[in-house]
Amino acid sequence: MIRTLIVLGLWAALPAPGQVGSAALYTEFENNPAPAVLQALKEEVDLLTVPNALRLKWQSLPANDFATWSELAVVKFSGRCEILPSATPFQLGQRLGWTHISDGVILPFAEIDCDAVFAYLFQGLWLTPPQTRERILGRALARVTYHELLHIFAGTATHSDHGVDCPNLTASQLLAGPMDFERELTGHIVHAGPMPGPRNGSGPEPDGEATYLRSGCANCHGAHGGGTRNGPRLGRAVGILNAVTLAAKVAKNQETMCQRARSKRFAPPLLEESQIPGLVHFLNAL
Repeated sequence: MIRTLIVLGLWAALPAPGQVGSAALYTEFENNPAPAVLQALKEEVDLLTVPNALRLKWQSLPANDFATWSELAVVKFSGRCEILPSATPFQLGQRLGWTHISDGVILPFAEIDCDAVFAYLFQGLWLTPPQTRERILGRALARVTYHELLHIFAGTATHSDHGVDCPNLTASQLLAGPMDFERELTGHIVHAGPMPGPRNGSGPEPDGEATYLRSGCANCHGAHGGGTRNGPRLGRAVGILNAVTLAAKVAKNQETMCQRARSKRFAPPLLEESQIPGLVHFLNAL
């Protein structure tokens, strides 16, 4: 197992021609999950990642592939990821999931405790129709998983105060339907397709600097990314980015950024997914 992870890490460090922004999610289950739980887990993770331009390639461990990725995450699911007739009482302070850190560096390894998630939700689950419980459990596991993926891909242990990035996800948040859960966000900064209006002018795709200025980033971070009282400094001095890490950082901070922009009477920043690679190139050159 350790050897497999080391190999994956080495391959992830290599460039990925033609796969700008590609990310792999390697999963390992201590016990085979219930099929309906696994399906709901995958669907919900994809539902959460796609609007933020974090498109994942699902892989299983042990892996024999030698694909290269801009970023990867390895998530182990311990315990039993299924609906059981009883659960061990949830203990205050018990963790649902965690990301491994070494000397302050976020490692690409996380663990989700299926037994703890089930115990945390046990009472609420039993108030739902029996035929929906596996799907609800899978959806809850996905939200805990995505919380840890944001730590890994954004490279930070910090949290925000909204949605899936809250430091303490409540049982109600984990049990909520997709629409109810998404209502916590007032909007997404990254859009998968062309945006309507003057921001989406005709002609060739703007370069990274033009994207930076047109998207509204300069309003808070300064015309040259040097930072202002409204936003921190950007660029090489604060770390080299790739498309995955930039998308994850935006996903973690988008609610705060939008709220700050509105408080200063700026238009909230907006980006098209296709503009991210050019923006990354510009920011890394600062």
